[in-house]
Amino acid sequence: MSSHDAAETYRSLHTTIKYAAGDRPVHSVLIVDVDRPSASAVAENVALAFARAGDCCALIDADFRSGGEGTGFADLIRDPSASATAENGADGLARIRPGADAHPDLLASSRVRDAIESLRSRYDYLVVTCPPLPEHGDAVAIAPHVDAAVLVISAGVTGRDEAVRAKEALERVGARILGLVMIERPRRWF
Repeated sequence: MSSHDAAETYRSLHTTIKYAAGDRPVHSVLIVDVDRPSASAVAENVALAFARAGDCCALIDADFRSGGEGTGFADLIRDPSASATAENGADGLARIRPGADAHPDLLASSRVRDAIESLRSRYDYLVVTCPPLPEHGDAVAIAPHVDAAVLVISAGVTGRDEAVRAKEALERVGARILGLVMIERPRRWF
C-alpha cells in the first residue's frame, strides 16, 4: 500500500472516531493492539490524522514498562493538577510520555479518570496507546476511563480466539468498542 493510501486510511479512521454515533461523543480513544510483541504505530498515525485535520490532539503513551524521562501521564495520575510535559512536534501533535516514575500498577488507580479529564480540558481529542493485550492487562485498566476503544489485529498473526477474548475483556469493564483495524505484515494496511 502506498503512503498516500495509508494516509487516506488513517484519515478515514480519524473521521470514524470523531463522528462516531452514540449517546456520547468520542473525545478520548484507546487504541490497543492484540497478540503482538509491542504496540503498532496505529495510535500515533491516528493521532497525527487528528492533528493534521487541525484538531487539538494529544497522544498519551501509557506504556509504563518502557521507562521515561521528565513528567508525564504517571504524574497526572498521582496529581491531576500537575503539569505533564507534552512534546509538541512540528506536526502539530502533542505527545505525552509515561514519565520518569511510571509503574504499571498506577493504571489501576481510580485517579486515571481524573488524569484523562485534566488532559481533556487542554486538548479536544486524546489518543491513548498502551502495551498489547492479552500479555499485558493495561488496556483493561484504562478502557473504563476513555470514551471508546479500537482494537488492532495483525492479519495472519492474531487468531480469532485472541481477538474475541480481547474484545470480551474490554467489554467486561464497560468499554465502548468502535471496531477493529487489521494490519498486515510487513506494514501493509487495510
